This record gives sequence, structure tokens and C-alpha cells, in this order.
Amino acid sequence: MKRGFILGGMGLLFLWALTAQANLLTNPGFEDGPTGPINSPIPGWSTWGSDGWHHDDAGAIIGTKAVKLWWSGSGIWQDFPAEAGHTYRLSGYMLHTSADPLRDPAGEPGAGDKTGDFRIEWYDAANTMLREDALGQITKDDPTDEWLFYEADITAPLGTAFGRYLIRMYASAGDGAVNYDELSVYDAALYGQAYDPDPENGATVTLDLTALSWKNHDPNDTFSFDVYLEAEGPVVDPNFYSAPIATGITTKTVNLTEAGVTLTDNTVYTWRVDSTDPNNGAPILFPGVVWTFQIGDVAPLADAGGNQYNWIYMEDGDGDPSKVTFTVIGTYTDDAKSDITRAEWIQGSHEGGGTVTIESQTWTPGVGSHTSGTVEAVVSATSNGWLQLVLEVEDAVGISSDSINVGVYGTCLEAALADPEDTTITDNWPNGQHGDINGDCRTDLEDLAVMASSWITCMTEKAGCTP
Repeated sequence: MKRGFILGGMGLLFLWALTAQANLLTNPGFEDGPTGPINSPIPGWSTWGSDGWHHDDAGAIIGTKAVKLWWSGSGIWQDFPAEAGHTYRLSGYMLHTSADPLRDPAGEPGAGDKTGDFRIEWYDAANTMLREDALGQITKDDPTDEWLFYEADITAPLGTAFGRYLIRMYASAGDGAVNYDELSVYDAALYGQAYDPDPENGATVTLDLTALSWKNHDPNDTFSFDVYLEAEGPVVDPNFYSAPIATGITTKTVNLTEAGVTLTDNTVYTWRVDSTDPNNGAPILFPGVVWTFQIGDVAPLADAGGNQYNWIYMEDGDGDPSKVTFTVIGTYTDDAKSDITRAEWIQGSHEGGGTVTIESQTWTPGVGSHTSGTVEAVVSATSNGWLQLVLEVEDAVGISSDSINVGVYGTCLEAALADPEDTTITDNWPNGQHGDINGDCRTDLEDLAVMASSWITCMTEKAGCTP
């Protein structure tokens, strides 16, 4: 990372986890909330004016949504907690597209000369603004169709009670717009710490764990990492008792075998990742937080399988045209450190009338200590709609569950057309132009018989005949 103002390419998208390093902004990428005018609610944000849009326009988003402004009478802002004397790392992305340029059609300054801004305001407890700072600005002279990254470290002034992140637009004339996305505010002292450990902090894992991994924020520089690991934590000494298992690595993972580590069963391990920012030749060390994991008995892992589409008709094998009967098969795996005491399908929610019944279940291999098993159930439903089935598997550690959704329809054709992955139906029978009159997903003599039964029958007097 660099100090002060930075302009760069799009870089790394951010995923934030650790509470101490949490982004102080809510909904920082504008992913939450419906698209529409900015004066419609955008969760976490306040706005003024209506010359902007919360959108999901292809080519103008980083994740799934972004915001844009096209006139200086509108803007977007959010307050965040701040303390006087603390330095905050503030950042965000701006973009103007060739389809919505800041230049005029001839590529010359003038019409379309609009400027996008990131600004920070600092307020005291009486809501009086103490100072305003510039964070970043995009102009007509910057590249088009490229997300530009802006970042600055700013220290909150004396008396600060909170900060305000502002998204603004300055417009002199013409068309054009600026898109904004992926904003962040961090305490700069914690920004460089490693976060989001795998295994998760406090997790219990199996003895076949092969690697430790983590994440790191900075989109500009390549950090290096020192990794410490010790058995039987937690350790009081923040520097650990032993030498690190890896030093100066630039990947965000360490292979335990390559590092010479052999894990022991039923043991608690403590680990830490120290991060070093090269900072243009003036390295900055960010000591990591202490994480733990334990080698021990873990809950079984349930797999309910894939969703199903079924339909109610006489030929499904149950002999009852008023219900559908089908089979679900789930599996599970376990470390076999404690007995599997229960594995069964249970009903979840379902829509529509009628009843859903689990007719029978078969559990193989059944109660006991083993590494895998299968649970098969026969289920019936007496109405169309969606229903949920849940596979639960339990051992001494706890219960693992996984669910599937089952769509029940009146005919095979209804089920096929409702399945977005069933492209054969939509590709071969576009706009319903097919011969499957009885809806059994086959065009055959049965459909011909249906058609022949009303051959040359007058359907309406509008055809000049007598029904």
C-alpha cells in the first residue's frame, strides 16, 4: 500500500471478515436494495436529489450493483464512527464509460465535462462540520471503461465524533455520468492485518488438514507473511515460543507438509500471520491476531443431492392420479470418531394445499461408527407446488443438515418448462410450438389420437362453421 492519494487499476475485490478490521461502511458495494432512482432507499446510504441511479448495468458494476450520478444537484452519503487522532484508510472506485462519456461526442472538452468526487467530512458531537478532505476525483482526462481506484490515509481532526463519506458530481454542461462502487473505510493501523483464517478461528477440524490460509486487503502491493503455529494454545506470548513455520512468503497459504508440520489428534493449535507491507521501500509490519483450531471429532457432512422436478399423473407408479410419489437419496461422510446415531429425511416447508408424506426410509449402513452412509426415502405429495426436504445426520458432536427443493407439477411438460436448466424443452419447442398435446414430454401416437378425436371439429363460429 502507498501513503496519500493513489490512482490505479481495478485491482482486488474486497471480502471483509474480522470484526477489528471490518469495513466501517454498510452496504459498501451497493449490493443490497432494489435498482432504481437514488432517492429510492439504498440500504445504509442517504441521498439528496434524484439525478442518479442504483443500477446493475453490465460493464458498469464491480459486483452485481453500483450507483451513478449525472448532475451536481444530487449526491450520496453515509456516516461512519470515527475518533479524533485516528488515521483512517479510505478508498473507492469510480468509472466513466464510453457509452456514457464525460467528453463530448467529438472527444473534445466542453459538453459532457463532468467530474466525480469522493470527499470526507468530519463532525463533532454537536453535528458541526470540523473539516472536509478530498479523497479522489475522476475527470474527463482519465481513462474510459476502466474502474479507477482511489485511496488516502486521513487523520480525523480534534473533536471528531464521526465521519461522513460523500459521493458527489460536479457538472458544468452536457451529458455523461460517473459510476461509483466498492467504497471502504478502515482504521489504518489494522488495515494490513491478515484476516478470514481457514480453518476458521475456534474451528474443530480433522487430522487430514493440509494447509492454513488467510486473506489480505491491499490491491496495490504484494505483502509478505510470517506464519507461526504452536500446539496446545492459546499462547500468552504474542511472539510465540517457537520459530515461524514460514517466513517471507507472498502466497496467502502455507502447506503444512512442506513446512515440516505434523499435526497431532485431539490437540489445540494456536497460529498467527504477521503481514509486511513493502510500502515503497519503507516496510510496515502488521502483527496478526491470534487464531486457534482443534484437531478432534467433527460433525458428519450431509449431502441431500440435487433439486427435483416431478409431476402428478397415473403412470408415476403409485396408481393414484391425484398424487405423485418419488424417491430422494442423500449421503453423508464422517470421521468415524463417534457413532452416527441418527440419519433421516424430515419435511421442511411446502407451498400449496394437500399433504406431503414421507412414506418410508432406508438408512445404510445405519447406527454406528463409519465414514459414510446413504439415506433413501420414498415421498408422496397430493398437490402442485414447491416442497422442501431436509437430510439430518447426527453424531456425538452435533447435527449436520442439507436440504433440497422439489417442484411438483401437473404434467411432465409443466415441470420441464419450469426447470431453467432443461434447455432441450425450450430449444426444441420454442413458443410452445410442439406436438405434445397431453403434456407427457413425448410427441407420439397418443398425441395423434388426441388430435384425431377432434379432427375437423368446428371450434368456433368465427371460422364460418357451426360448432
